[in-house]
Amino acid sequence: MTQLHIEEVYPKSITNPVLINFQNGYATDNFTTEQCFIYDNDEKETKTIATTLDGLVYAGEEETEDLGRTLILARNKSTGKVRVIESSYVDLKPVFKTNTDAAPLETSTLELSRKFGSKKQKQRMEQREKLKVNIETVTEQMQNVTQEITEDKVDLSSYNKTDSDDFYIPIINRQADKVEEVYDINNIFTEEQYEKIYSELEGKDYDNDLIPIIKSIVKNNLSQRMTVLAVYANYLLQLYITMMKEISKKSFTVCPHSVTLNRHILDNFLLTTNGKRTRPAPYKDKSLCYAMVMLLIINNCKFDLNSLCESIKITPNTAAMKVRVTGASVTTSGSKKVVQLKLPLNTKSSFRRRSAKF
Repeated sequence: MTQLHIEEVYPKSITNPVLINFQNGYATDNFTTEQCFIYDNDEKETKTIATTLDGLVYAGEEETEDLGRTLILARNKSTGKVRVIESSYVDLKPVFKTNTDAAPLETSTLELSRKFGSKKQKQRMEQREKLKVNIETVTEQMQNVTQEITEDKVDLSSYNKTDSDDFYIPIINRQADKVEEVYDINNIFTEEQYEKIYSELEGKDYDNDLIPIIKSIVKNNLSQRMTVLAVYANYLLQLYITMMKEISKKSFTVCPHSVTLNRHILDNFLLTTNGKRTRPAPYKDKSLCYAMVMLLIINNCKFDLNSLCESIKITPNTAAMKVRVTGASVTTSGSKKVVQLKLPLNTKSSFRRRSAKF
């Protein structure tokens, strides 16, 4: 056996030989040298080799050698000495391009449809072409629009909530020392509104529209502000008994004698959804509760419950439930039931079924 003398050993360094294997074949005598590219992967501390051959791109990553080393033995024929060189091993695989362009196929399909397709097929393809959108143009348009949008921070703390009793009544002073201070008429309308509404009512024949319970109170020569509140209560009660099909009409007017009062009632006791007036159940109850408060204010903090029920066709039990929200109490005097506002205010909560809206 021939003995070889190892002259020198070259461990793997920055530059070292690489043994290459082509996955789909072997190098033949016709193989010519080709330029290759070496890329260092700092994360894996490996190298990637890429080259082109016969119009194909070959690439492969240096394999890790945990269990051994790949060595090349270089022998000098003259001296018989050999050198041991540590190398690495790379398996080159062909890289195929997968993102084919489908535009020519779509174009040919469109042209074929225009030339040979049926009338229905032509219409369908033309419609599909119209629906195609230039994404870049749309993106630019959206950016231009969003630049003009500003954010307005609105304080929502002042909005009433229908799950609170305060939604159904005017501002109430529950710590008042006197009954007259529970509801302040200055919180219902401003001084300018009182004057404007009264001037619009002056000279108008609104007495014929008053319901009996309010007509009997108005006979007591009320002041200007009390007259405004009496008319306010009257049309709130009329709104309460008005059918929804009438309210939804564009020409609907709740108070024909005062434009200001009519607008105030429509804005505060109805909602507008998709251009149509609506009246959710809480808003209907709100109009009745407001009217009860007005009756208490203009009639020395009391009124006949039975007369009110007869005027708007509701039962005393239903009306008594609404009275509780105002802070007033229902007292019985013989066969009459009287609603009276007195101190301390009525804060007792009545039993309410879960399915009940109010």
